[in-house]
Amino acid sequence: MPKNRTYDECYFLNYAACADLQLYEIGKQACPPSYSYGPTVRNHYIFHYLFEGKGILKLNGKQYTITAHQGFLISPNILAYYEADPTEPWNYAWVHLDGPKIRDYFQKCGLSSEQPVFKPSLDSNEIDLIMLQLLEHNTRELYCIGKIYELFDAMIAQSVTKEPANIDIRLTYIKKIIDYITIKFSEPIHMNDIAHACGLERSYMTRLFKDATGQTPYAYLNIYRIKKACQLLLHDSASIQNIAYAVGYSDAFTFSKAFKRQVGVSPSEYRGKSI
Repeated sequence: MPKNRTYDECYFLNYAACADLQLYEIGKQACPPSYSYGPTVRNHYIFHYLFEGKGILKLNGKQYTITAHQGFLISPNILAYYEADPTEPWNYAWVHLDGPKIRDYFQKCGLSSEQPVFKPSLDSNEIDLIMLQLLEHNTRELYCIGKIYELFDAMIAQSVTKEPANIDIRLTYIKKIIDYITIKFSEPIHMNDIAHACGLERSYMTRLFKDATGQTPYAYLNIYRIKKACQLLLHDSASIQNIAYAVGYSDAFTFSKAFKRQVGVSPSEYRGKSI
């Protein structure tokens, strides 16, 4: 367990404003020579980041040397021991995290219980600054949650151990098209708008999407709008006119024609059958 514990700062937070992650604690410590912690087993993820100095981490029977502007991850239920160097003891900050997405976020940084050391590819003080801002503004829950996302973004961008992306670029474009439609379906949408947002030429976008889904983006948009309209007709008392507006149509007549073409009955008949 810890010897000569001398925390400079340590804040118990229990911030859970976001469903993806919970922030339980942040702290900072300038460790004395040979300061050690452990052996210990934690029930949350703990990430330490070194401002200066060095030390060792023992995890899963392996020993790692950590130096300034590097970091190390201790995953839940893993036996860990870490110790500051006797001549250049480390000065670090830490965060205690958990949540359904945390493991995935760390993996995107190239970190896991098998690969616990974060090594940045850039000579940058970005992560130093984020950690210090977390400490300075520790009473601001939403600010701190936002900074944790910034921390992950910076680590993903800088990590030399992250796994290279092995994703078909076409699937990335398909996802962008679908995301655009599902977010902006209630607005007037032109196919050129989608193509521009995705960085594609319109005819190529149409061909790419149809090859992948069997539908053009325009057809997918109309189907999605009518699907949302069906939900509103069943669960909302709004007028047909207002539902038309809500799903991206400029008038009830055009909406009703499109609805009947897809569903086989008018919006009023569809609503009446559900009563």
